[in-house]
Amino acid sequence: MASLFDDLLLPTNVPIPDGFSLRALRNDDFGYLELLKQLTSVGFINQLVFRKRFDAMKKAKSYYIVVLEEVQSSKIVGAATLLIEFKFIHEAGTRGRIEDVVVDERMRGKKLGGLLNQVLVEMAKTIGVYKLSLECKTELIPFYQKFGYQKNLHFLDQRFEEDSETPFKQWPKPRGDALFNEDLIPSSVKTPSEIRVRSLHPNHQDDYLKLLEQLTSVGFVSKHDFEQRFLSMKNADTYFIVVLEDVTTSKIVGAASLVVEFKYIHECGLRGRIEDVVVDEAMRGKKLGVLLNKILVEMARELGVYKLSLECKTELCPFYTKFGYKENINFMLPPTGPDVPEPPKNHIVRQFVPGSLHLFFIECDTISQQYKRYSSGDSPSASLINNTSF
Repeated sequence: MASLFDDLLLPTNVPIPDGFSLRALRNDDFGYLELLKQLTSVGFINQLVFRKRFDAMKKAKSYYIVVLEEVQSSKIVGAATLLIEFKFIHEAGTRGRIEDVVVDERMRGKKLGGLLNQVLVEMAKTIGVYKLSLECKTELIPFYQKFGYQKNLHFLDQRFEEDSETPFKQWPKPRGDALFNEDLIPSSVKTPSEIRVRSLHPNHQDDYLKLLEQLTSVGFVSKHDFEQRFLSMKNADTYFIVVLEDVTTSKIVGAASLVVEFKYIHECGLRGRIEDVVVDEAMRGKKLGVLLNKILVEMARELGVYKLSLECKTELCPFYTKFGYKENINFMLPPTGPDVPEPPKNHIVRQFVPGSLHLFFIECDTISQQYKRYSSGDSPSASLINNTSF
């Protein structure tokens, strides 16, 4: 049997109750699907399909599904997923997401959900993510508001019809040094004559990073760092970064990312996320942001995702609802205060991030905890910290 990741990554500082064991998901853990059915729709998945999805997750090197097993029955009674998303921003950093947290109904009330969350937080620290987020149901918001959280960002999504006959839709592999196959760029979306729509290429480094600096902090990214991050995205085969190129100058004037996530739920479905949408300030007002969103929505539909989501500020909600998005859940941040501690100076990032760990979030529904002050002066929400430190 194969494990999804090395159990050595599991934290040793989180106590596990007697009678339970913690480990990585294995390729013969078909009982995991029965547990997921207590969370949402799973559908029919045979053992071959289960293992095929397992292999895709393992190859991507981005999925960490932790299971809690009852020793006496050898039954999986709890599980949660840490998903790692590769980025070019924040010094080619990594963002973490907590997904699909579920505890067997027989075991609820034993604080196993809190235990799983604590385990994933510790793993995220070890991996070195700059931000960790999760989503939860609206009825949990009052619980988190007791701890001083305030509404900040909005979570929008839209759903597409699911094709149960093709749970593993194949898309064409990239050609040459393109991040993805440009045949996936929809021809149905009308593009201005002065704009060329392309996949991100390695030689776009300078233009693309300068453009991202208009969105958030990028920091220092060497040629080697850029190439390694590009390669990790290309190998995962789930990153689709679209760039808009000015035909006259060959300069990149807009970009947006579609990230596809492998799931076991919804018959081994695909979930899509739109990230890092930015248009050069000199080109704003030309509806290039509209163009980028139309392109990514159509690409997501063609790739076969069952849900497409994004996060945005309040003032941008009307813009995104034009593309079929509906507000679902929100992000909340703790209030600022004068007595927040500075982050420890001796923190060392052990994996993935070519630099120090600057920022760490836990976002739940509209909820976030931020543990570290970002040194480069990011957006207002990035300057908040929580009294917890590590």
